[in-house]
Amino acid sequence: MEFNQVKIFVAVAQKKSFSKAADMLFISQPAVTSNVKKLEDELGVTLFNRKSKNISLTEGGQLFYRYAVELMNLYAKAEFSLSGYKKNIEGTLEIYASTIPNQYLLPYIVKAFKEEYPLIGFTIRHKASGEVLEEILSGSINFGFVGAKCYSDVLEYIDFYDDRLVLITSPEKEFSIDPIKISSLVGEDILLREEGSGTRLLFEKALKENKLDVSMFGSQTLNDSLEAIKNMVALGVGISMVPYISVKQEVASGQLRKYEIGDLDLKRSFSLVYCKNRCLSPIEEKFKNFISNLKWDEIDI
Repeated sequence: MEFNQVKIFVAVAQKKSFSKAADMLFISQPAVTSNVKKLEDELGVTLFNRKSKNISLTEGGQLFYRYAVELMNLYAKAEFSLSGYKKNIEGTLEIYASTIPNQYLLPYIVKAFKEEYPLIGFTIRHKASGEVLEEILSGSINFGFVGAKCYSDVLEYIDFYDDRLVLITSPEKEFSIDPIKISSLVGEDILLREEGSGTRLLFEKALKENKLDVSMFGSQTLNDSLEAIKNMVALGVGISMVPYISVKQEVASGQLRKYEIGDLDLKRSFSLVYCKNRCLSPIEEKFKNFISNLKWDEIDI
């Protein structure tokens, strides 16, 4: 087995395309196909389903993919150790992030990290917290930022930012007290995030702990865009429960009103999640340690 074959296999698995892998690696598509076929012959396993336009890993391919990524990361570590460079490390970090970390926290994290390691690039994709965890467990990615946890023997979480959900209303809608009780919201029209959202999961969990559910509200509008939800609340379409960090500016400017719900536990932490028994590349190790030592009180959000 040649290392180049493993590298090509991983590229095809990640791009789900022989042609896109060829473009990424700057080689011809026949060379990609030939190397994958040689690897399959040597392993005695078919690695890809090729019967449809969408290339996918077979069961054997999924198993080998995890080891292939480990091999690539080990190779990168060896290069890193031998080269002796520090701040001049190069490469790209691929990260999936749920809505709040992606929109309101990652910009500051990327800026601070690139100040130390300016040659590092980022590929950041948005997914709901549940989808981020699935991608990490499947071996597709090594890192993710989430607002909801799924406890597993193989997942490790680094909490890096604490926040809470708050009730938001239009400027015209006003409650007489703050904090308010959840019972005072019975029948109110509400805007909710999509299923799998960390915000939605936390709110439903808090309701359940008080023997309640979202059926206590009036009409329900679902939207996977937090910005759209904030705009609709400002227009008086309904109320919503959102992370405080996401509405600090709108509350300060008077575009939205904010209330605390006194009888629900709506606190949570945002976390970096990774697979603890997976070998991380040198860049990924640097990033993990950076998040572990991040001091938010030194960052002006």
